[in-house]
Order: sequence, then structure tokens, then C-alpha cells
Amino acid sequence: MNTRVNKAVYNFILRDYEHLKMLRKAIEIILEEDMEMPQISVLGKLGNNLVANGKKDLLQESDWNAYWNKVLREKVNFGVFPHTEFGTLFIAGALASQFLFDISGRPLGSMSAGPYGILRGLGITEDKVNFYLKALKKGHLILLVRHTLPQIQLIEEKLDKLS
Repeated sequence: MNTRVNKAVYNFILRDYEHLKMLRKAIEIILEEDMEMPQISVLGKLGNNLVANGKKDLLQESDWNAYWNKVLREKVNFGVFPHTEFGTLFIAGALASQFLFDISGRPLGSMSAGPYGILRGLGITEDKVNFYLKALKKGHLILLVRHTLPQIQLIEEKLDKLS
């Protein structure tokens, strides 16, 4: 029996953005690229006076869900969960199911080592995970992009020009 196995190696880019406007610009740049759609997720803290479109705070979970569906240009998974160290977090995109995975009635992301363990489990180095979790604690939004190595390199080059 001859089976085909996808041998593409997938990698992640993590970036943090202090403002929603800059995160949106980064996502627009990624989605402009003529390539297979990358897996994009956004992890952030609610209650940081996040403003969408410069007009209003997004207060309801349904507002946030609709917002990320529009920004990421597809129907995405979305959820909100409490975390004792970070406060109320949200996750939108491809990794939402990881953070929202139910363990004994609680989302995995809400457990004390949940975000750390999830990111480490994805193969992200300990130093990077610690760096980005500190940024999350400060209220930054974390952009996670998964794609093949050649595409990740192209995306990184474009995002570096944005900075």
C-alpha cells in the first residue's frame, strides 16, 4: 500500500503587539501574501480598553467573535476564559480549541500552567514562551502564525518591515 504523507514541516511565528491597530495591520500583511492560507491565532487580555475601528470598545464575547471573523477573513473559533495570573483572556483562530479544551469542567488555558504548556507543546522554545507570556501579562496581544518554513520566512520578512 502506497500512502502519501505530508512531509511539510510547520513552524510558528510569535509576535506581540501593544495596540490592536498594529496587530490588524500585521494580519493584513500576512493575508495579502499570495500563498496557502496560514493558521493564524490571536491571544490577548480582555479589559485593556481594546478599541476596534477607533470607535468603540468591544464588550461582548459575540462582538469579539464577529470582529475576529472579519479580521481573519474566515469563520474562526473564539473563546474567553479566566486565568489567575493574566486575568480574563481570549483566544481567536486556529489554536482556540487547544486553549478551550475542557479538562474536568475547565478550559486548559485557564489552568495555571495552561498557556505555557500549550505553547511549549507546539514546539515553541522556553525562552520565547516566557518572553511572550510576559508581554501578554503587560496587556500585549500575541499573534501566532503557523505555516511551512519557506512561507514563515516570507511572512517574517514582511512583518520585520512593519516594525
